[in-house]
Amino acid sequence: MQEYQIPVQENNGGELAEVSVWSRIKSFLFQEIKVELTPAQQGFEDKLNNVLGQEVTFKSFKDFLFQEIKF
Repeated sequence: MQEYQIPVQENNGGELAEVSVWSRIKSFLFQEIKVELTPAQQGFEDKLNNVLGQEVTFKSFKDFLFQEIKF
């Protein structure tokens, strides 16, 4: 029969304290993830950020909706 040991960590006072389930979940969910993009992906992201970062005003939206369409 295998014995289960409770994970412990030192707190500020140097005493051992149990690691709670929430601490383990939080450390897993909020771990740092580093993503590196290829130059093509970086170019696409830059273009997308430029499009999404444009200022949208009512006048520009109205001009887009009511632009003249030629067939």
